[in-house]
Amino acid sequence: MKRHFFKTFEFEFETTRLLWYTPSGGSDYGEVATTAEKIKDGDYESWYQEWAKFAGVLEQRATDFTSQHSKANSYLRASRYYQAAEFFLAPSDPRKLKVYQKSIDLFYQGLALKETNYIMEDIDYKNAKMRTVFFRTTGESKGTLFVCGGFDALLEELYFTNVKAGLAEGYDVVLYEGPGQSDMIRKYKLSFEADWDQPTKKVVDFYCEKYQLAGPKIGIGLSLGGLLMARAASKDQTLFDKIVLYNYFPAMVDSFKSSMPKFLHRSFENGLPQLLEKICSLYISHNKFLNWQIEHAKWTFGEESLNNLLKTCRAFNEEIATEKLTTDTLILLAENENYYNYQYGLDFYEKIPAENKKLILYNKTNFSSDLHCQNGAAYDSNDQIFEWLNHSQMNE
Repeated sequence: MKRHFFKTFEFEFETTRLLWYTPSGGSDYGEVATTAEKIKDGDYESWYQEWAKFAGVLEQRATDFTSQHSKANSYLRASRYYQAAEFFLAPSDPRKLKVYQKSIDLFYQGLALKETNYIMEDIDYKNAKMRTVFFRTTGESKGTLFVCGGFDALLEELYFTNVKAGLAEGYDVVLYEGPGQSDMIRKYKLSFEADWDQPTKKVVDFYCEKYQLAGPKIGIGLSLGGLLMARAASKDQTLFDKIVLYNYFPAMVDSFKSSMPKFLHRSFENGLPQLLEKICSLYISHNKFLNWQIEHAKWTFGEESLNNLLKTCRAFNEEIATEKLTTDTLILLAENENYYNYQYGLDFYEKIPAENKKLILYNKTNFSSDLHCQNGAAYDSNDQIFEWLNHSQMNE
């Protein structure tokens, strides 16, 4: 991948992720590029400082605007810059929850100023309130998109990646968070659950009963949410009429293995002897981004040691989907996938028993992004998703 802003991969990827929101009003190229110029490449503290500083400047500037439209737009962009600031902070860093809350508050202030119609519904789940946000299309609905993120996505981020496109295409959209995500991990300390059908069923049943939804129910899972969505639809075939894996994501342990030396792969599957666990932990600690990934995983999967993390993550696999996924399925896959070998996605597509399934492989020959979740290509993925949904409806 040609680098445009940083030599450090994770900084380049997350900066591109910010630009992903530009067509939906979540960022501006000039603001992103100018802030990126001030960040010390590879310095996580510098990343936090510059994004938080500019988000604060934009927030303050917006308070003086007499134009409600300008104020709203600024708040929405500042919300995403606060999200970027939070991204690399350690779970124990007190700033993490503070800037996370800022990103949320400004997002809804922006929607309010834009007079955007939405409904927030908190759904009881275990000892927590599972946040959901409902957006209704203005015309006759083609169906409802139920959208969840993955390993590090925030609920409000999904507005910019999926909601505006879904509404424009005539779909109602429900955003929901589950254990391991957004408020569920930050405020309630509920970690990821392999039985994703349980929180998903709570959401789907709630909306079907209260709002009498019309048309097909379509589940969309981004990144790790793709694996979770595939597992949910496989465990409960009544949940959705169609699902979109945006991107496909493999078994969690397979993803971890892609960043580790090959001689350790068998141990990742079967468990690390104590000495080897210490060696692996030392290796991980010397790779800044890998260390961030593992520490974030420990936090969101509720484990303190590497061995326990691997043990827990073995339940997050795709076996049930290769046996029982019969729901109509669209799989998006990136040829230059940066978190695992994309061959896993090709194999998964061949194995799932769904009669109506389609795989789209994103590369630079045919599309504008070949990275995980088609990062940075705001239109490519949504265009293909809605083409598939439209063709599916015409054939029914």
